[in-house]
Amino acid sequence: MASTRREEILFHAAKLFSEKGVAATTVRDIADEVGILSGSLYHYFGSKDAIVFEIVIAYVDDLNERFEASLVPGESGRERLDHMVAVAFAAAVDHPFATEIYQNERALGTRFGDGQIAKAVRRANDYWADAIDGGVASGEFRSDLDPRQFHRMLRESVWSTVRFNRATLAADAERLRHDLIAVFLDGCATGAGVASAPIPAASPSGSGPAGESVDAVDVSEIAELRRDVRELKEAIRELRALRAVRGG
Repeated sequence: MASTRREEILFHAAKLFSEKGVAATTVRDIADEVGILSGSLYHYFGSKDAIVFEIVIAYVDDLNERFEASLVPGESGRERLDHMVAVAFAAAVDHPFATEIYQNERALGTRFGDGQIAKAVRRANDYWADAIDGGVASGEFRSDLDPRQFHRMLRESVWSTVRFNRATLAADAERLRHDLIAVFLDGCATGAGVASAPIPAASPSGSGPAGESVDAVDVSEIAELRRDVRELKEAIRELRALRAVRGG
């Protein structure tokens, strides 16, 4: 019974922390969500910080174990990152709101004296960095990209995807993984095919001149065309105003 109650406290606390922030969430808030008295909560955890610590460290430690277990000798950089994104989504499903808490609370890595969270996070980051460095070294990923920035953007995109798809994450994880990997790695691969060919229009109504796909039109060209139209309209208004003055 005690373990079930602890898990219940951790779940409700994590939800509140992700929604309100750690500082704004009180022990009473957590107790009210669980349906117990505030004093009773201290039978399970010594403080609010103890709850935060257990939520985050359990998540990051589990994530690192999954990263390690998913390593496959000889896999490509793309395969490595693909596996890591899948693992990250699976861990986020099994540790509700832990990802959001860590992203919201940037000081968590140094908040606790023993630095255990900071060490665990560095270990997790090393898995991402090693996968990217390996892909660059093998020539699979472009060498002109800063691997540290690529690492940060990919990692942050994973966590943002978790945040914005929390309600359906378990059901949509496979599709989200596919989309995220396609967006990042198809744009970072070397060799022919880096620039994707325009997608053919699905029907005549979706085609431009000579059957060109409307989706393939450069956004900058559209913006320039709109700017030209605005300037033309302004010139016509000025011409009409000039004619009116002369006619008067």
